[in-house]
Amino acid sequence: MSTNERDSDKRANRRLGLALQIMFPGQKGETINISATGVYFEVITNDMEAFSPGTTIPIQIKASTTQASEPRDINLKGNGTVVRNDIKNVTNHGNKLGVALEFKEKLNIFVD
Repeated sequence: MSTNERDSDKRANRRLGLALQIMFPGQKGETINISATGVYFEVITNDMEAFSPGTTIPIQIKASTTQASEPRDINLKGNGTVVRNDIKNVTNHGNKLGVALEFKEKLNIFVD
């Protein structure tokens, strides 16, 4: 399946399979896919409660692009609510979680 296809016929928004750095207070993860209304990511954590369904968390997603032959960093910032999570693996660093997060508002874009 290409990154431009929908994951399911039930989805209202197209999801793009992009591996980007996602950060939350005190932790980092990596996106699996992202859409206009949410993001699915993986994170290794010992704080399962921080990613409980219904929890609202501030996020920052980092991306890079090239404009006029110059690299630029793009930061997307906002808040989202955890819709679901599942344990993917247990490591010696913590639990590897898959987390679905719904954006409650449009993300703010900052270019460095």
